[in-house]
Amino acid sequence: AIKNNPQLKQGYIYALRLLAASKKSEAELLERLARKGYALEVAQQVTQELKTQGILSDQKMIEETIQWSSQTKRYGRRRIFMELKKRGIKPSAVEKALERYPKDLEREVATQLAKERWTKLEKVEFKKRRKRLYDFLINRGFDFELSRELVSKITSSTDENS
Repeated sequence: AIKNNPQLKQGYIYALRLLAASKKSEAELLERLARKGYALEVAQQVTQELKTQGILSDQKMIEETIQWSSQTKRYGRRRIFMELKKRGIKPSAVEKALERYPKDLEREVATQLAKERWTKLEKVEFKKRRKRLYDFLINRGFDFELSRELVSKITSSTDENS
């Protein structure tokens, strides 16, 4: 059907170029096709065809994003959740996928980041240093309890006078 319809064919080629440049969710792809001037039904047919061919998969994108965000970017669950939600992924799908991101791995990543950050901030006055470390962990997407716990652990092992 795509081969016979010039607009579908153009939309398909455009969508392939977008996907080659970077991973996109179905919602992002529909939005980009609409912005380019394609009718909604054309955009839907194009995304459906890409899904059928296995080229477009929100599930695959979710898993790759979680892996990349947790290992390369070293983000916590909250940040990964927000990133995916922003990309048009349903919150329930994100939560389900995040269940496979082990909490102990997240804790390990947060601990490593906290130690690195604490060392980087060594010239900063103690109270400010403590606050900056906490804010840093929160901004990275680690939950409040874990962030508070790590700040306490790291700062208690550091003498305030040093």
